[in-house]
Amino acid sequence: MSKSNTILSIPSPGKVELKTVPYPTVKPGFVLIRVEIAPICIEHQIYRDHTFEWHEDADHLGHEGVGEIVEVAEGSMFRPGDRVIVFQGNPCGECFVCERQLSPTHCLAIPYEEIQGGSNPQAPLEALGGQAAMYTPGGLRSIEVDCGSESGGFGFSRYRLAPERMIRKIPDGLEYRHAAAANCFVGCTYTGLEESGVRPGDWVLVAGIGFIGFGAILNAKYRGARVIALGRNPDRMQLARALGADHIVDPDDADWLKRIHALTGYRKGCDHVFEASGYPYYQRKCLQAVRRYGSMYMFGFLVGDAKPLPIHLLDELHNRHVSLSGGHDVRISDREGLVNMLCDPQVQRGVDLAVTHHYNMSDAAKGFEAALSKKAGKIYLYPQENCPASLESAGA
Repeated sequence: MSKSNTILSIPSPGKVELKTVPYPTVKPGFVLIRVEIAPICIEHQIYRDHTFEWHEDADHLGHEGVGEIVEVAEGSMFRPGDRVIVFQGNPCGECFVCERQLSPTHCLAIPYEEIQGGSNPQAPLEALGGQAAMYTPGGLRSIEVDCGSESGGFGFSRYRLAPERMIRKIPDGLEYRHAAAANCFVGCTYTGLEESGVRPGDWVLVAGIGFIGFGAILNAKYRGARVIALGRNPDRMQLARALGADHIVDPDDADWLKRIHALTGYRKGCDHVFEASGYPYYQRKCLQAVRRYGSMYMFGFLVGDAKPLPIHLLDELHNRHVSLSGGHDVRISDREGLVNMLCDPQVQRGVDLAVTHHYNMSDAAKGFEAALSKKAGKIYLYPQENCPASLESAGA
């Protein structure tokens, strides 16, 4: 009897199904992984709106994950049985970004300049010779192309292909549920705070708080910073406090900025601000809350069309000497430090608090509904249908 793979599909808004597809094919430079945990990132927006990122479609979803290697090609540095973290992307390994061990989703093989497609970023591109954006190098679909495989390039599947340069062994004693925080949760925020140079005693503001914001709080406290959570969702603010936020400020309060200035004293603003929602409402407030010579880093973005944030460069950046940046994922050079952080018992306690829902992949709709409720933190799916009974969530 031939082997097969099972993937999660979102064929239309509000509908999910499991599909049986051909078993993945492994080529040199890649490994095949039995996926144990596939966290939800922004796929709940796809479930709601059916609007995809440039490298996805209804049957190709999910980019985070951890699991066990089950097959390697000849000459591999890995072995079946190795437990690994899968980092997202399929970078070229040769460009300016890759040579310097920076973030793979900023690899020059990804033609971001040509795929600013708004609500339809997958439209065929004249600049790419009519090739659909989702097949361009750098994205997850290119993993299947490189392997000549009919499945396995994405995270929401029982068996997943991954480039060897995009996986890292999980240390003995680090459980899957903690290692699974290494991408769009603790991982991308690790790099953001490293790049921003957060140090003990710094004032850090985290705004637009969901699971990315929770990751930023964990990273800030891990570095000894003082944290202000800017948010108005009572459930999430309660969790932010449990994760170590020192102060909660409601952005709808008339005196919200005065409160931040009072907390930060003579600095008159925060040393570093991190925006995690992608909404201009919070982006604007972050610019107001950062001190002179401070930094603002943007994690959040919205799938499809998003309103632009008008910035007066002279008044808001130049005159105040504010540094503005953003990023998607984990720098290659940060992976060792990130894994060391995930081995810290206090960080693991925070991960356990912030991962609020666990579901078998067949119950993914419940996970997406939980995410849309805005009462959830990070959500884990279990593609092997082996969600621990002690963790399994009853509903959205």
